[in-house]
Amino acid sequence: MSRVRQTIIVAATALAVVAAPAATATASLPAAPQPAAANALAFSLPAISGLEIGPGGVPGGSFQPLTVTAGLAPTTKQYPPPTPAVTFTVQDPASNLEAPRYYQYAYRHLLVSWRNLATGATGEVPLRHWNRPDFAYDSPSERLPTSANAITGSGPVVATVTEMRTRYEASPVPINAIPGIIAISVP
Repeated sequence: MSRVRQTIIVAATALAVVAAPAATATASLPAAPQPAAANALAFSLPAISGLEIGPGGVPGGSFQPLTVTAGLAPTTKQYPPPTPAVTFTVQDPASNLEAPRYYQYAYRHLLVSWRNLATGATGEVPLRHWNRPDFAYDSPSERLPTSANAITGSGPVVATVTEMRTRYEASPVPINAIPGIIAISVP
């Protein structure tokens, strides 16, 4: 795990612990996929995209916010009960861009890297943050969802949001200026 990501996770954890009493009293949070339980606390700070120049840039300018929120995943009534999960959702993909058919979006996606602080479980969830065009083209990012569940288990979950760019015959690289932060308490 990179030193920057570790610093962000530690900062998000400290912020969640310190801000928990104040946030429950004045929670003006984005809509979650499912209303969180009375004892579940969630907040998110958007990732800020990087510098958009040259042939690889996208319309809309540099340093655009890319917001991903977290909420409790839907559950079913069964025995034994399912493992608690979190739903990560890109908020209004259409507002994240001005040109939904711009070809460079096919090379970009968001990567949500999460950690359950109680159990140590970790995982990654790739998400698409742009609208699909009316025509089909072959792109791995095109097939990604804008919302996905992660089986996290109970406890405080923190996550970072990174904008990734795929490269020809190479692994994706992060291109955002500031990673986003998500924290949620899963009962």
